[in-house]
Amino acid sequence: MSRALVTQSSSLCRGQMGTVTGAKFVSSEATSSYSVLFHTATEPRSLSRHHGQWDCGSGPLLIRKSKKIGRKLICRAAGNGSSSDRKIKSKTKTPAHGNENTTSRRLQVVGNATPTAVMSAAGTLIPLSIIDSDHEDFDDDKYVDANIFNQLLMEKKKITRKKKATSRPAETEGEISITAKSLHSVEKYSDTPTTLSSSSAANYDSTLMDLIDQLEGIRLHALAFERWYSPQLKKVHRKHYDSARNLLHYVAFRSLDIANLQERLASSGLSSLEGCEAHTLASVNSISSILRSLLQGSQIQSSCLDGETESKPLPPPSISERQNSDRSKKAENSRVDDISFEAGNSILSQHSEALLGPSPPGRKTLIMVTLPSEAAEDDVLVRNLFKAGMNIARINCAHDNPEVWKKMVRKIRFFSQLLGTECRISFDLAGPKLRTGPMQPGPSVLKIKPVKNDLGQVVSSACVWIAEEGVKPPEGRIPDTCVPVVATPHWTKKIQIGDVVRFKDARGRSREFNVVQKGSGASKVGIFAECRSVSYIETGCELVISGHGGKKLKVNVGQLPEIEQAIVLRTADKLVLKRESILGSPAKLDKAGNVVSPASVTCTLGKIFDIAKPGEPVKFDDGKIGGVISSVSPDEIYVTITDAGDHKGKKLKGEKAINFPQSDLSMNGLTIKDAEDIDFVVSNADMLALSFVNGPADVRALQDELARRGAENIGIVVKIETELGFQRLPTILLQAMETKNLVGVMVARGDMAVECGWQRLAELQDQILLICESAHVPTIWATQVLEGLAKSGLPSRAEITDAASGSRAECVMLNKGPYILQAVASLDDILCREACHRRKHQAVLHPLQNFEKLGM
Repeated sequence: MSRALVTQSSSLCRGQMGTVTGAKFVSSEATSSYSVLFHTATEPRSLSRHHGQWDCGSGPLLIRKSKKIGRKLICRAAGNGSSSDRKIKSKTKTPAHGNENTTSRRLQVVGNATPTAVMSAAGTLIPLSIIDSDHEDFDDDKYVDANIFNQLLMEKKKITRKKKATSRPAETEGEISITAKSLHSVEKYSDTPTTLSSSSAANYDSTLMDLIDQLEGIRLHALAFERWYSPQLKKVHRKHYDSARNLLHYVAFRSLDIANLQERLASSGLSSLEGCEAHTLASVNSISSILRSLLQGSQIQSSCLDGETESKPLPPPSISERQNSDRSKKAENSRVDDISFEAGNSILSQHSEALLGPSPPGRKTLIMVTLPSEAAEDDVLVRNLFKAGMNIARINCAHDNPEVWKKMVRKIRFFSQLLGTECRISFDLAGPKLRTGPMQPGPSVLKIKPVKNDLGQVVSSACVWIAEEGVKPPEGRIPDTCVPVVATPHWTKKIQIGDVVRFKDARGRSREFNVVQKGSGASKVGIFAECRSVSYIETGCELVISGHGGKKLKVNVGQLPEIEQAIVLRTADKLVLKRESILGSPAKLDKAGNVVSPASVTCTLGKIFDIAKPGEPVKFDDGKIGGVISSVSPDEIYVTITDAGDHKGKKLKGEKAINFPQSDLSMNGLTIKDAEDIDFVVSNADMLALSFVNGPADVRALQDELARRGAENIGIVVKIETELGFQRLPTILLQAMETKNLVGVMVARGDMAVECGWQRLAELQDQILLICESAHVPTIWATQVLEGLAKSGLPSRAEITDAASGSRAECVMLNKGPYILQAVASLDDILCREACHRRKHQAVLHPLQNFEKLGM
């Protein structure tokens, strides 16, 4: 006795199964009994049906049946496919049930196959003989894709045919036998119902209608939200009107909890509404249309299963229903069209290119670089930044002055034109940010340090450029440090390669340089020398150059920059914040090491002394140092340090941020200095960034300043740095859209993490990106991106991941550092790779790299 799995493909049901035991097929369909006598090439065979059981003798059969009266019943023994198999008419006719439409099926005995594989095959390809009863050639059967068939069935279009990719092998009795291990699966699946019951169809329809109702509720809620904010919407510039509407729709959409709806849609194989930011209502309407089509198809299917040939006419609508329908049509015709999928993404791309500039080949995310002060004088640095991948140059108005800014702008414009690479210029207004005041200056000394191995042996000499002040080294060789000298004209003519430069360093130790190269061209009044010992050179130090002929030349070191001092703070130390302008100084100790007076530094915002309270936390340098206010006076705030790293402590320098997260400190977006800087910015910048935006009033103040100067073409970048700014982001964007100026948002994560807490940073930055995308506003991913690489030359693994996450924004910003060129080049490489795998928040499913090496 043999057993086999039987699949019953159907145009309405994906797959139905039964088992063959001996020569009997147990079917779940209970219809009237009838039998057929037929012949094969080897022996006569018979097929009988009695009360739902097929009796096919001793061998497996390939059967096609038809319920239509008078239709041929074609049977063939499963074997070598002999051409002598014959077609005969059924001796008994099947009675008609309901309508006389043909419902064709093929029963196929499949051996050596698991139920899952058979069901998959049955659900993927439908034999044409199932659909077209006149197609009766088994040997040259054609197949139709099930998904295409179901779609065309609803649309009542002609079905496209395609041949089966591989020929179906003939079944033999040996193929019918299956292992005992598979019998359990066969028996398990044999209990599956083979017909779609009316109760399950009703439940399916109910589920579809419930999903449609929920989506309709979301749509109506979004439209009501838009109407509620219609006064603000009327003020929006026509250039931003569609984006403002979509922003309101998305905010209304996100005000609802749709987590359960998302799961139900995803489990049904539909979009879960993730990624609808740029086209919110279009996404909702699209899914609703799909669900309505499924509901209509389900009702048609249920009618076919119930034997109905024609749909029942609907009763005529009542007078009130007609009036409501007319009103709905008028409202629909008068409503502004929602932003489509293509339009939503296109508008965001257009706004990004208009504000930030075109994307370079190979990546879509641009790179913004904060220029150091040296960029005003260093042509080589600026040129190399262009080559490394810089697209936007950022100048911080909190540092330097208009004279230095002007030099930076000239160099950026010059190299942009010279290299044929577009580079926008962005200015950051300082804003009302609290900062530490300047520190006491340190000594004017320069440290020269060669590279040593773990044994203290010199493996690479320090390269020193010695030249008159303002003379830059020639291209092709980058020195480790530069030493300015005061010398007589043409002093380098007396120096030869191999001469020795001797001097006494700041510690009184004898040191020497070896001349290895002389300058040429514009750099001919300078020399390259190598140093193999650690040296400290002070301003005015005398350098004695000895030649091979015994002649000596003396030159003096020029003015060296003062070393920036810092206050070292450890846990439990005291720090005094002062209202008056003083130079910051470390704590003073007596001979026994006891503190005589604590460290002190100026706080740049005097308002904090009027509102700060004991017990409130204080953060310094973007949260690197933490403390608690111990006492407050009109001119001083005493802070006890509670977090300063390990026993070595942390260094606090001048111009570092101070945050009071729990203090009721309301600051206006523009300061007097900002208003003065705007005069320079509007004539030199492509965009300006406004710091510490807490509400629409801050943006309105900037718009008024720009309007007075007629600067409607300059872009406005809103920096979101506080929790209050995040909470008011939608209204801030609506205010920014009231003028023609282009709008962008910078996610300033440094102060945001301090103000809102580290734990919430990931959540807040993602929500800012989504809200801005719904408003078609480009975003800038900023603060501490590849900071370790820019400062030390070696990134952490977390920094690489964070930089890759920045590809979700339209731009990523890097801060300055000694290794900024390496940081820009690395970020360019990371973003180029991410462009192949990610499009905003959605993954792009290209083939896996090195798939052939995965061992599969």
